[in-house]
Formats: sequence, structure tokens, C-alpha cells
Amino acid sequence: MFIEDFKKFINYFGNKRKLKLLGFILLSLIAGALEFIGIALIYPFIIMIVRPDTIINTTLYYYLTLFTHSNNTMINALFLGLLALGLFVFKNIYMIYFYLLQTKFINNWKQDITNRFMEYYIFSSYKNSIQSSQSDKFYVLSTLCPQAVNIFVFRTITLFTNIIIVTMIILLILIKFPAAAIATIAFVIISMLMQNRFFRRKMIGINRKINKENRILNDIKYTNIENLKEIKILSAESEFYEAYYTQAQTVNHFQSMAEFYSSIPPYIIEILIVSALIILGAFLSFKNFNNQPAMIASFSLVAAAIFRIAPALNRIQTAIINISNGKTFVKALLQEYEKCNLKDFKPIKSTVNNNLHFNQKIEFKNVSFEYNLGKPVLKNISFEIDKGDFVGIIGLSGAGKSTIADILMGLLPPTQGDICVDGIKLTPEDFAQFRQIIGYVPQEIKILNKSFKENVALGVKPENIDKDRVTKALYNAKLYDYVKQFENTIDATPFIGTTGASLGQKQRLAIARALYKEPEILIFDEATSALDVKTEHEITDMLTELIENKTIIAIAHRLSTLKSCNKLIYIKDGELVDIGTFDDLSARHKDFENLIKLSSIK
Repeated sequence: MFIEDFKKFINYFGNKRKLKLLGFILLSLIAGALEFIGIALIYPFIIMIVRPDTIINTTLYYYLTLFTHSNNTMINALFLGLLALGLFVFKNIYMIYFYLLQTKFINNWKQDITNRFMEYYIFSSYKNSIQSSQSDKFYVLSTLCPQAVNIFVFRTITLFTNIIIVTMIILLILIKFPAAAIATIAFVIISMLMQNRFFRRKMIGINRKINKENRILNDIKYTNIENLKEIKILSAESEFYEAYYTQAQTVNHFQSMAEFYSSIPPYIIEILIVSALIILGAFLSFKNFNNQPAMIASFSLVAAAIFRIAPALNRIQTAIINISNGKTFVKALLQEYEKCNLKDFKPIKSTVNNNLHFNQKIEFKNVSFEYNLGKPVLKNISFEIDKGDFVGIIGLSGAGKSTIADILMGLLPPTQGDICVDGIKLTPEDFAQFRQIIGYVPQEIKILNKSFKENVALGVKPENIDKDRVTKALYNAKLYDYVKQFENTIDATPFIGTTGASLGQKQRLAIARALYKEPEILIFDEATSALDVKTEHEITDMLTELIENKTIIAIAHRLSTLKSCNKLIYIKDGELVDIGTFDDLSARHKDFENLIKLSSIK
């Protein structure tokens, strides 16, 4: 299962990284070879100190004397010792550099994967982007991507690296003491497999729960922070905190259990290592009972090998546990990849130019739309908007008004029908250009913790902001008098989250943001529904001043906003009921009169 997940992960996210992964395997082989040579030099070094006469006639000693130009055994022994020390120093410097490369590689990979999902969320169609919640997107970007790469991929590379190092050291012991090594290795492998089986099953179950409960906790955090004002208004702080606290305790419990089980294996490894040393020692003592120098040298070699194997085995064990932990995250990330269809996803990036203009009229031709198959939201809608119109799209909540706005802006593709501008049917590429001449004012504005000018010129790099256009937009939105109160005027940063301004001021800021683009069309989507009557009338009056050189489309169920419209499009249950002036619709439709009464127009 691990190999299958790893292959799929590499398939999905390993573009242009397969060669680098092979490079890390090669670097690991070099590290293992350095360990092999360094430890191998210990045996002749000890023999030369304890019993030099047993090595003088060997080929190794002959080549050593040729290199040192000396027959003095102590000098040659010292040189051999320094060579072994030098190799270990070089090997450790090499490993530091190896881990530096590995860290950069992993972090770049993690960032690239996160970038791919962020690119999808930003550049995918609006219809696709609303299929998952904001908290789910945040979870993928802030938790799933980093955890999958940090725990799974990083530990996989660590696992292979340390397996290679341990294999090279074991190979040395096998060459020197085959029988003793085979018995000892068999004992260690069987013991490790038994404990791995137990811990793997435990960790898989725990981490499934961690992933599930973490998603719930993430959603609670997001909900609590996003709705602080409403929570306080409801005096429901205790209830919301209790929900957070209880879920945090649940996650903390499973994380504590995961960390507990993760901390046990190193102690078991330590017991196995000591046991292995005793077993090897018993074999060596029996074999070299009458040869004390060989026994001392053999013990030194084995001790050095065990000393080097112990931390590597610990890293292997930790890597295996962490890979088991990470499998849950990896599976979830692979599922997100498949759900988003990242393999075939190609971002459509808008290019800013002024090729598409609106000179005569916009036409909705037999437009129908379904979010879910078989459940139509709009049914065969047709109407026209002439240049310079002040059009109101009206109806009760859920009638399909905002969906019309989203279709008009090309955010949602109609299930059937066409949208035409000046007689030309708009394609997805055309919509990207069409949006350049649209200013959009939503019901709920998102204010940045930045200056007035950065809030107004949203999406423009600070160095490219046209301050004159910012001032003009604020002036036209009737907000400049408020801005002038601050010492730095448009450079002031008065907002903390969404506080620091009244609802009316925030809405005017949204209008200024729309006007900064100097659009030909302004769309107001329930933009005044949260305002008091006085502020609503002020903004409505402001719209009538803008009508001279703009086409305005206002969507609302509060009809007082729309009394100045020259054309109203009445929608009910996703169907077009009628088109006419305010007085026309009042006279022709009794339910329209009920809407008037509900909106308390005098």
C-alpha cells in the first residue's frame, strides 16, 4: 500500500523531480560507502596498536608503508587512525550538506504542491471553486499539503537513506563475521518486524481519527473567527468556545496518543541494539578465545558498527511510523488532486486590454442554469439591457437574482442559452475581457488590513496604484470627506479586519473599489440590504448621479433601492415573471404589491 501511494504521489506531483530523487539515492550510496570504509579502518587500526606483528606482512600494511614512506608501526597506526577520523569528519560534513539539499528540495516541492492547489482555487471556474467550503480550502493549503510532504515524502527519503547506510554497515559485519552477523541480524529483523506490525496498526487507526477530527476542528476555528460579531450579539461565547474546547481536546487526545506511540520504538531499538551487541560479543568471544588482540579489534569494530547503526535504525523506525502517520494525509491529498482534476487543469489567465466594449445592449437568450443536475435554478430567462439603463432585478430571496449576476459576469456558465453583447455571443475568453468593464459591488465587502488606496485599488500592485483615480473613486462614492479626516488620507490604514467604519462607509468603499476600474457597467448584488433606510437612500441617490455615463444593474429584494430604475426584471422561483417600470409591475402583479408592503415603502 505504501509503494502504491508513493508511486501515485510521484505520478501526480513528481513532475521533473524523478531524476532528483534518483540523485538522492546516489548521494545515500556515497554516504553508505563512507560509513563502510570509515568503520572498516577501525579493525586494522586496533590490531596495529595491540599486536602490530600480526599485520606487518599483509598487503594492506605494504600499501600503507608506500603511502607514509615509513616502516614505523606506531606512525602507520597513527596515520590509519587519523585517516579513519578524517573520513568520519568528511562524512559528517557531507551529510550536513546532503540534509541541506534535502531540506531545500522538500520545501520547494511542498511549496510547488501548495501553489498548484492555490492556482486551482484562484483560476478554476467559479462553479468549481464553490464546490468546497472556505475552511476546506484553507485546510488543504495550510495542513494537508505541508503534512503530506513533511511527514510522507521527507520521511520516505530519510528511510531510503538510512536503509542504505545500515545495509552498508551490516555488509561489513557480514564480510568480517558472517555466522555471528547472520544470527544477530535475524534476531533484530524479526524483533523489528513484530514491533512494527503492532505500532503500524495502532498508528494507522489513530491518524485516521486525527485527520477526521482535525478537519472538524479546522472548520470550528474558521467559523468562530469569521463570526465573532454574531457570536457576541447572540451572547453565545460559551457555547462556541465549548464546541471549540471539546473538539480541541479530542484532537489533542489523539495527537498525544500518536506522539506516545511514536516515542516508544527508540527505546525498543535500544534494547535490540544492546541485545545484538551481547549476541555478537558472545560469538566473537567464542571464536577468538585464544586470540586476545583479534578479540579486542573485533569488539572495537562491532562496537563502532553498532554505534553507527543505532541512530540509523532509530531514524528508520521513526520514518516508518511517520510514513504510517502521513498515509492518511497523502490519501486525502491524492483524493483532492483527483477531485480537482489537477492533471487536466489548465488555468485561463485573463489578459487586460480594452478590445471588448459595450455600445448597444446586453441580451440574455433563453438562459437556464442548474447547480445540480435536474434541479434548475433559472428556467429559460430572456431579457435585454440597453446601454445607459438603470435596471433592477427583483424577487424574493432564492428567486435566482444573484445567479443571474454571476452568469452575466461569466462566473457561472449557463446550462442552456447564450449571453450576447452588441449581438455577439460571449465565449469564456470574451467574459474575461467583459469583466474588465464591469464594476461589482457585493452585499458583504471584504476589507483588507491595508490603506484606503490598497483597499480601493484591490488587485493592483502598490507601486502601480493611480492615486488620482483612487481619489476620484472615493469622491464619486461620497467617501472622500471621511478619508480626509485621517492624517495620511488615502495612505492611512484605519481598518482592523472589518472594523473601523460604519456599514454605510464600508459599502461606499465597495462602490469606490468598483469605480476605480472606471467601468462601463456597475452591478450591485444586494449591496444595500444591510443598510439603514437613510444610508440606503443616500447610496440610491448617488447611483442616480452615476447613471449619466454608466449602465447600472441592481439586484435586491428591498424595492426601495430600485424606485429610480427605468426597468425592473421580476424573477420568481427561477422564472421571468415580467419586465416593466416600478409602477407597471405594481399595477399588473398582486404579489409584487406584497413585496412593496414587505419593504415598507411609503
